[in-house]
Amino acid sequence: MTSITHENDRDRSDRDLSQSIEIDGIQVDLVCSNVRQSDILWASTHLIDGKGQEGNLVLVETLSDIGSTTHVENSNGQDEPIHRGEKFIAVLANRHSGTSESGGIPEGGLDIIEGTELHLLSTGGIVGINTGIPARMHQEPLRLRSLGLVAQEGNPLDLLEMAGPHSEVFAQSAPIVLICGTSAEVGKTTTSKGLIQVLSSQEIIVAGTKFSGTGRKRDINNLHTAGAQIALDFPDAGLPTTYTSPERFRKGTYTLFNKLNAAQPDIIIAEAGGDPIEANVPTFLADPNLMRSVIGVVVVAGDVMGMMGAVRYIKEFQPNVPIFVTDPKDRNTYATRERVAKVLPGIPIFNSLDYEQIRQVLDTMLKR
Repeated sequence: MTSITHENDRDRSDRDLSQSIEIDGIQVDLVCSNVRQSDILWASTHLIDGKGQEGNLVLVETLSDIGSTTHVENSNGQDEPIHRGEKFIAVLANRHSGTSESGGIPEGGLDIIEGTELHLLSTGGIVGINTGIPARMHQEPLRLRSLGLVAQEGNPLDLLEMAGPHSEVFAQSAPIVLICGTSAEVGKTTTSKGLIQVLSSQEIIVAGTKFSGTGRKRDINNLHTAGAQIALDFPDAGLPTTYTSPERFRKGTYTLFNKLNAAQPDIIIAEAGGDPIEANVPTFLADPNLMRSVIGVVVVAGDVMGMMGAVRYIKEFQPNVPIFVTDPKDRNTYATRERVAKVLPGIPIFNSLDYEQIRQVLDTMLKR
């Protein structure tokens, strides 16, 4: 590609493409990580114009080197820089993030033809129309142009269909521990990893998952590294994000947890991305089929006010579920625990970096 510099060529040479992918004579530089299906016969695909729907694959070309996010995660969970003129396979979907890019596709779909302008909404490869971005990010989302919907036999590829068959019933499950936070970057994944590390050190078979938010392979890699013997997330069930309808969420989530339970784990550590207000976390909390296996909810918050709101919100759905809270990072532990004792009496609080405290919380949940 003449618009790419030699330095960018070196970036591309290091990329992990298991095969050289070419669609309608166009060389593809990268397939985003939210495309988890490894058995796609790319040689049988072609590009079409049409009404792009949530979950459809689209081939895009980058229009700039400047944007709020200028990396796309590859199939191994590694971030790769994307430069002007490069082409990658992305996924049409919605993202309503309070801390990062927000946008998506209109209800009813988006007309996709060659030249339709799109925006990169996440490192995992979600694209759509930008609706807002935090001022701290200083840049608008990376601009892209569509080259067409990726199709087979005239039909657009859809992640949910490709990930089938899907479960209509949630089967019997191992005990589930939910990790819920009040926002991004408060320590949810750190808490999930701590629980997994303690459990796996006791030779307990642990499954890890992130069941809501915007998909990234990195999240699953972190859970594997912590000691989860099986780790999957919603893209493994065909949902690029869970900013979707409750029907699609339920279909994907039942399938996701049934897949986890097929490995016969002793326990499942399940992290909700973002906060419990959106991304269909309320759908999960209100579903008796899912919640019947939940033995505890861990609330990870940035301060005590956040804890209060999250605890009360969760109890609106499940008044009897056991709830635990963690020490907020970078806060005065003594003062925090004094406040928790006053405003959340009876709610246990623990340090998610202290393995002995984690062990005690798990013993309580598991009634050991």
